[in-house]
Amino acid sequence: MATIGIDATALSAPASGGIGVSQYQTMRALAATCTSHRFVLYAARAPVVPFSDRPLDLPWEVRLGSGLLASSNIAWMQTGVNRLLADDRVEVFWGPRHLLPFRTPGLAKVATVHDFWDRYHPDQQPWINRRLNRLLIAKAISEADVVVTPSDSTARDIPRFVGSVPGDVRVIPWGVDPAVFHPLAEEQIAGVLSRHGVARPYILSLDVFNPRKNFLAALEGVARLSEELRTSLTVIGVGVPRKTATGTAVQARADVLGLGERLRLVGDVRPDDLAALYSGALALVHPSVYEGFGMPVLEAMASGCPVVTASRSSLPEIAGGAALLVDPTDPAELARAITLVAADEGERARLVSAGLVRAADFTWRRTAEEMVAAFERALVIRSAMAARRAS
Repeated sequence: MATIGIDATALSAPASGGIGVSQYQTMRALAATCTSHRFVLYAARAPVVPFSDRPLDLPWEVRLGSGLLASSNIAWMQTGVNRLLADDRVEVFWGPRHLLPFRTPGLAKVATVHDFWDRYHPDQQPWINRRLNRLLIAKAISEADVVVTPSDSTARDIPRFVGSVPGDVRVIPWGVDPAVFHPLAEEQIAGVLSRHGVARPYILSLDVFNPRKNFLAALEGVARLSEELRTSLTVIGVGVPRKTATGTAVQARADVLGLGERLRLVGDVRPDDLAALYSGALALVHPSVYEGFGMPVLEAMASGCPVVTASRSSLPEIAGGAALLVDPTDPAELARAITLVAADEGERARLVSAGLVRAADFTWRRTAEEMVAAFERALVIRSAMAARRAS
């Protein structure tokens, strides 16, 4: 049995995004399936369940930071955590968001690199954040015994943006929780739609204030629909404004396109409400210009929702032929895809059926099992290195 330490700093804030959700779900599956190792979590502040204020509900020890360094997740995880790792005799450390502790000789390390969005869209991140992010990712890759990515797309980007990798690289896809994301009964859907003031038919988009998700292109596509279809559809946008985009900019564009009364912005929603929004939607329209994985595509397919998404980055890989792929910069192509889903019942049924089959391939249990194999591989690599030094 090995003691495995895990960076839980991504879970210190409720809205921890895709990285927080993927880490939490992976850890839940590890706790349910892996009894051969001991797990200890490390965080500068108390971690919570993503998109809630509930304390983390895992049967593992949690070590919290203290002192000045604990005011910064990055600083504490790279230096302040070292004494705790030594006290707990941690043998393998997993950095789920490409942070690894400095000056820890003999410690086997696994780093997850989710994406390289800042390389493709540097204008969407302040230069100092961009510079720090690139340094941290490069350092993690250079020090990790095993580098994990959620997609082949991200794995291919490592040599392009960072160079050679001294350790192993493993593609371990995320999963989807079928207890939450599955086709729901009409009465369940109706209750959620009523609570959010949503009328059918509607199309759904997520993280709509994030420029990288390209929601304005979705609006442009809707504006090019036939008058009959356009005036019958509601566009539902999930998410809250970020520093790089405001709610007024999205609403203003909708007003200019004549869609102001068709747009309904519902903010962040709980996972069970999101499952209902997927289940009741005509389609998820996700014309993102870059993804390291593409969780909304997987969640929508698992919920029986047809998907229209971009033919870029990891999205074709995750969709696996079970979605309509479009050029995210071409509003006319988006409009044609939305029209096809709305007008062709046979195509809609095909997308629902194919999506359910595709989503079933992605389980958190499989993710957890492959992560255990990565931890054990890192131990083997580190042990071999120690043996070579001793000989």
